[in-house]
Amino acid sequence: MLKVSFLPLAAGLVLPASHAAEPLYGGYAVLTEPSIAPDLDQTVYRRVRGRSVLEGLREILHGTGYRLAEPAAADPAIGRLYDQPYPDGQREIGPRALGAALERLAGPAWQVVEDPVNRRVSFEVKAAYRSPPAARQPLALTADGDRRDR
Repeated sequence: MLKVSFLPLAAGLVLPASHAAEPLYGGYAVLTEPSIAPDLDQTVYRRVRGRSVLEGLREILHGTGYRLAEPAAADPAIGRLYDQPYPDGQREIGPRALGAALERLAGPAWQVVEDPVNRRVSFEVKAAYRSPPAARQPLALTADGDRRDR
């Protein structure tokens, strides 16, 4: 007695197109991997206990593979950010992308700067928040042609 199974054919008719097998090329299937998210997109969950923003940043970065850049390599104004008290409303972090958590903590005046080669992060003051350089007063000439400040 001959038994014929139509189960594979029926399964192919029932499954949606999104579950279709990868196309074959010369007998081989081409598999595509999802792209790897940038490291600042990794999700963090933290309870921050630090008293200053600097302490909090170190806690947030712990275990992420990132560290803070050395102050000498950072924006000269970085001490203004690091010395701020850590905001109580941001003690519970997550689930949140690491970059978003850092941006939120720093606030709107600061831009996160990433060094992916050395796996360091820092912050710099956004251009709109930088104080303009002190304007110099124009020099005036005296009657004998010497310059003097006004």
